[in-house]
Amino acid sequence: MTSSQSVDLHAPIPLSARLLLGRANSLALSSSLHDQALAKDLFMQVLAIASDNLDAWVNLGILLFETGYTLAAITAFSAAAHHHPEDARVRAYLGNALLYKNDLEAARIHFDIALKFDPGSFHAHQGLASICRRLGNDQESAMHRHLGFKDHAVSILPAYAQTTPLRLLVLASAHEGNIPWRLLIDRSAFHSTMIAVEYFEEHLPPHDLVFNAIGDADLCREALEKSVSLLNASTAPVINRPEAVLLSGRISNSTRLADLPGVLSPAMHLAARRDYANAAFMHSFPFLLRSPGYHGGSHFFRIDDQDALLTALEELPGEELLHIEYLDYRSPDGLFRKYRAMSINGSLYPLHLAISRNWNVHYFSSDMERNASYRDEEASFLNGFERHLGAKIISALENIQLALGLDYCGIDFGIDVYGRVILFEANPTMLINPPAHEEKWDYRRDAISKALSATRNMLFERAALSRR
Repeated sequence: MTSSQSVDLHAPIPLSARLLLGRANSLALSSSLHDQALAKDLFMQVLAIASDNLDAWVNLGILLFETGYTLAAITAFSAAAHHHPEDARVRAYLGNALLYKNDLEAARIHFDIALKFDPGSFHAHQGLASICRRLGNDQESAMHRHLGFKDHAVSILPAYAQTTPLRLLVLASAHEGNIPWRLLIDRSAFHSTMIAVEYFEEHLPPHDLVFNAIGDADLCREALEKSVSLLNASTAPVINRPEAVLLSGRISNSTRLADLPGVLSPAMHLAARRDYANAAFMHSFPFLLRSPGYHGGSHFFRIDDQDALLTALEELPGEELLHIEYLDYRSPDGLFRKYRAMSINGSLYPLHLAISRNWNVHYFSSDMERNASYRDEEASFLNGFERHLGAKIISALENIQLALGLDYCGIDFGIDVYGRVILFEANPTMLINPPAHEEKWDYRRDAISKALSATRNMLFERAALSRR
């Protein structure tokens, strides 16, 4: 989504509302929290006068979405769709917000409606490509991806700044598997050009800095390999060189990082689906099976017996599956704890601790929201990172960071009863996501703000240095 300043001066609303709308659109482009809050208030004033104004609903929704108020953004886009049901642009915005919340069924409805009224809506095709892939429908995903990116490989995110901005070139994949990069840049400083590498056939645009946002080496190998070639024509600094990202796939990490001091990485290998139907194929329970290239617990099973294996084989997409050693990382209290630390410009930043009774721990599906004592423990981790983990674990994380050789990435890990780091995943795709706007999450804001600031400062300093 990109912010809009479009104002229909011929709209049938009073002049006072049109003036408010123009002012709101201008403030919405500011990086100032005060200006953004004022813009939201002005949009609401416009809507109090003209409740069906399309620009006000859409630009309010975009502002809410880009400042982390996703549910409120969905409400705004839904109101716009109610008043303007045949507007394909609104349907695509609403579909993208719902896709961000992983509400695939609802998102698909609105993308389909967008295409009904505008068959050439490339945003809708791009959204449907993501939905189909998450559902394991690779052929349909490829069709929508081609329609969405073939003639739309380049997109622009203009800077808010009035002076000459720094020029950022963002490399992205037409597949999912990219770093959610827009929250990581200061739009008052950067004019950003994003290219979908698989569909890009032009000369690189002028740039002061390259941010390689392609983060999933398993899913986006084609894009990463093409990026290596593209960057032969660039002399600008590069954040996350694609050569380093290519080495951060799950199997590669499990092999090259397992021998680091204090690190335990589960053994894994790719196995053909047909092998599991072969009675002579030997495997011991439990183990884990997942389809490669998926995140967030999607298409991921623990196999405890033959029945569980048959169920997984019915549901997992793909002809090759990732067979992973199951390591029981429960703490003595029987709970599973999964930590995330970000590696940014050579330093480590704690991001979250998720606690659950389920082995497949993710923050959004953990018990953090329901259990105050878990949140207290996370606060201890965030506010006293080194003290909470201890020198041995910090040293192991630093060794992982050094071996990865990335400017920006996340490290997901557990801790076993012997005090070793169990490495689950380490790659650049991990999001620094602002917490929900509720008081109970206030303890998380400082740590997340520090990680975001470190990333933004790194981008600014390297781009500014290249101009000297």
